[in-house]
Amino acid sequence: MTQVLVADDSPTVRLSLRSWLEPAGYTVLEAADGTLALEALRTQTEPLIVLLDYQMPKLSGYEVLQLALAEGNLLKKHGYIVISGQQNTFPPAFSEMLWQLSIQLLPKPFDDSALLAVTEYVERRMTTGQTGRYPTVRKPTP
Repeated sequence: MTQVLVADDSPTVRLSLRSWLEPAGYTVLEAADGTLALEALRTQTEPLIVLLDYQMPKLSGYEVLQLALAEGNLLKKHGYIVISGQQNTFPPAFSEMLWQLSIQLLPKPFDDSALLAVTEYVERRMTTGQTGRYPTVRKPTP
């Protein structure tokens, strides 16, 4: 199975995502800030699915994606999913970047089925180039 990098400054979020991804067969790596996430992207030899929080210390998710785009190969090598509860406040340039680069957005809060559906979609797109049916992601019921 593919490795997943969970880049989020919240230890609780990282633990929750790990607890959902590992039973599904994914190997989980963690980064507690944007600088650590960028370092992991640069040093990993195998492609990663990157769950990238928008708001993190040191480098935001937006800044990580800008640097990955500037380096070229980091954007092509890995698959990205932005996770955020602040999607309504994204700068227009960031929203445009997500759209132009076909980067998935998973709004917080989400549940394990939504996470796994989007992760599997990105994995399929990375490994086969085929997208199939786009996953339907519902907000969890309270």
